[in-house]
Amino acid sequence: MNKSSSSKTTSQTAPKQLEIQKQNPQKSKCTVSRCVCIQLIFLLALVLLAAIIIPVIVIVLDNTGSNSCAKTYSDSFTSGVTATTQCTSWRSFTTGLTCTTYSKMRIYGSNDPTGVTITDVSTVTALAVALRYNTTLIARYNGINWRVGPDWSGYEITSTGGHTCSTGYTVRPCAGNLHWGGIAGATCSPPSQTLSISFE
Repeated sequence: MNKSSSSKTTSQTAPKQLEIQKQNPQKSKCTVSRCVCIQLIFLLALVLLAAIIIPVIVIVLDNTGSNSCAKTYSDSFTSGVTATTQCTSWRSFTTGLTCTTYSKMRIYGSNDPTGVTITDVSTVTALAVALRYNTTLIARYNGINWRVGPDWSGYEITSTGGHTCSTGYTVRPCAGNLHWGGIAGATCSPPSQTLSISFE
């Protein structure tokens, strides 16, 4: 009797022990900590992703906000040599002045890296339009008569007020001769130098 009752007791208690083991709180704690670990890894991945994406967005927005109208022409010229490729670049530059308004023009070069700057919107825009469409214009700014107009074979911009060989600030890469302009000096048969002009 004792043997059979003890075996009955064992068989009855065994399933209960299994149930207790299933409900072991330590195992559930382990599951919770695993979930927390997964969440932390996910958050860390999000932070890393943000660290990569945010600078990219800032760069894109910064470039979007930059002046898309800004155009610069700059080329090297050799004394006694007729400009050729410089004329092609000049035409590409002038036809690219397509914005409706410009607020700043700067003409400079290796002879004068600072150059002369015009910041009057109406004057700068008028000069840009004249260069783009090859029309003649004289615009006075700070006591200087700026001229856009025909030279020997192309169109020039000059601070001399007319199509002359006077010293000043002149860019005429399409002249088709040795008089392609000059910065802060001779504009006909000038010494070798870089001529530059920018619109913003």
